[in-house]
Amino acid sequence: MKYRLILGELLTFFFGIITEGHSQAKTPMQTIIAGLDSIRVELKIPGMAAAFMKGDSILFEEGFGYADLENHIKTTANTSFRVASITKTFTSTLVMQQVERKNLSLETPISAYGINLASTHITVKNLLTHTSEGEPGAHYQYNGYRFGKLTPIIEKASGIPFYQLLMENIVTPLKMSSTAPGISLYSYFTFTRQDKSMIPYFETAIKQLAKPYALNEKGEIVASQYFDEFGAFGGLITTIKDLLKYSAAIDRNQFVTADTQKEIFTANKLKNGALSPYGLGWFTQTYRGIDFYWHYGQTQGESGLFIKVPSLKMTMVVLTNIDKLSQPFPLADGDLFLSPVGQLFYKYCINKDSDFIRLDYHLPVQTIRKSLTTANSSYKDFYSKELVTQATMALINGDTIKAKQFYEIYASLNFNHTDTLPAGEIIAAIQNADINQDLTKKFTLSKPMRLRVYGVGENCSGDFSSWCDYGWIEDTLGKTIWQMQGQPAKHAGGALKNQKIDQEITLPAGNYFLRYKSDAGHAYNNWDSPPPDNFFWGIILYNTSVNSSGN
Repeated sequence: MKYRLILGELLTFFFGIITEGHSQAKTPMQTIIAGLDSIRVELKIPGMAAAFMKGDSILFEEGFGYADLENHIKTTANTSFRVASITKTFTSTLVMQQVERKNLSLETPISAYGINLASTHITVKNLLTHTSEGEPGAHYQYNGYRFGKLTPIIEKASGIPFYQLLMENIVTPLKMSSTAPGISLYSYFTFTRQDKSMIPYFETAIKQLAKPYALNEKGEIVASQYFDEFGAFGGLITTIKDLLKYSAAIDRNQFVTADTQKEIFTANKLKNGALSPYGLGWFTQTYRGIDFYWHYGQTQGESGLFIKVPSLKMTMVVLTNIDKLSQPFPLADGDLFLSPVGQLFYKYCINKDSDFIRLDYHLPVQTIRKSLTTANSSYKDFYSKELVTQATMALINGDTIKAKQFYEIYASLNFNHTDTLPAGEIIAAIQNADINQDLTKKFTLSKPMRLRVYGVGENCSGDFSSWCDYGWIEDTLGKTIWQMQGQPAKHAGGALKNQKIDQEITLPAGNYFLRYKSDAGHAYNNWDSPPPDNFFWGIILYNTSVNSSGN
């Protein structure tokens, strides 16, 4: 069965402001509530629940849209959701409890627990910090599957099932009455036969659980299914109310000591001394002197965002019954401000600078362009992320014209006349490669030739050894003659994953194919994060026997 968001919903929100100074009709909380519903509608999210707490005061707990479209059941603050990887924050707490009790060491190799991955040197800490790929501890690469390997480690350390430890150490002490792990029926009956006091938690969580949805290829909302899974990686069922209880308990150090909690919230240091965007089960991010601790959740039929700013005693939680709150945005890269919710939170809860422009991106494009081109340039990075996010949301709604307009404003803020492609005679070129493409361009060399290869793509591994979007050269037999993988690369502007290859090679006379392949995210006019200089995405071969210049 298919569902469409009615036009009336699209008109229910409107900030009606350019700057905070013109927003006298609404309080910041009212603006955030309206903004959240705006985001929900634009991302085609059926149901959303959100809450905001400052200190001991809950400033709002709201439901938006529908928990069940078929039966017209509205979302409320009591609606429960599966929260995917937000579960990892609970895992962090349970791991560190075992560390404090001397049942576990973060430095223990996981092979000691019978877990074998690519390297025998991977430690518990490597799993907890997403640094287990490649050389352990050298690179950050978010990997939920590997994080899930913490499940048997925690069970061996504690002596009881992971779900039981979660319920006994966190959920029941806090009376999180609508929270339960999404475990199998066999595990449920085994557990509740041993402890019948757990039954109400499961019954309430399941009874109030929102139905899952997805978008089909036409962008229409359709019924979906939850994955039947639970572990250290995800699968918890909870509510915004219960997550606020959990957040408050973290703040008062109920689960672990203050020193241990500080360790959890400390960005992990890689082997080269650089800081990763992840601590122990939490993303850690400092922006303009303020520390943000957060986690997103995303899988089929569910997504959410959990944000904490302890220095300001703030917590915001947003949960939905579709993956779209997170899926279009590269949150695994560790930047909260690539999320429209993260941007909204910063604009109206955090930033008090009178020079900061709080733009309503539903205003005419000309107004947005004028406002940003005269704005305080010290916030250009934030405005640029907003523009990319707004373009992404426009594309979700099929509005390629608006997306292009946002990209043009981005270009006016970030590109200048020096941002040019190399000049020279082009032998072959694949340019403007969009998402999910496998492109080929045939070319012939009548004699041996020295060529300049200029390629830009997405280098998606922590150590920049693996490309998601890349080009290569094949002969007529399909043999790879040259490829971007493994070549020295440089930053191409925008997001760090935008990398470029610029080198000279020599090819003998013959027939060849220039190839370029892209995946489902981050490519020409479908940027999920700040794009490269000139928006160039592809590969060009130049004849170096002709005078050329460029970057």
